[in-house]
Amino acid sequence: MGELERILPDELKRGAVVCGNELVLPYSAALSAIGVATQHQVAVLGLDAFEVRKEGLLTVNMVDPSRYIPFTDDLRAYVAAMNAEAERWLKEHRLGENHGYILSSASESEFADLKFHR
Repeated sequence: MGELERILPDELKRGAVVCGNELVLPYSAALSAIGVATQHQVAVLGLDAFEVRKEGLLTVNMVDPSRYIPFTDDLRAYVAAMNAEAERWLKEHRLGENHGYILSSASESEFADLKFHR
């Protein structure tokens, strides 16, 4: 789990389904998690939406805003733009019961490590 998962309040984690090292959050928790990410300067790099089935997860949608929001060496501006886009996308793709979302994210130190490995 990454920095975002470590800083999420327990009440947001409680409703999650754990899949490997990922948290699959219900809609309201995912929306709140974006707010937590923004407060802590963690960029939400993408979202995956799933139907939660007893036999596993079925991907129903995903978004990668980094395709159209370029990084311009200003991490604060990037976090603001990416997280606003993540929130907008999530609100437009609200799924019902038995669905959840994985937020791919990176804190400043995680982001620096991503850039180093490119």
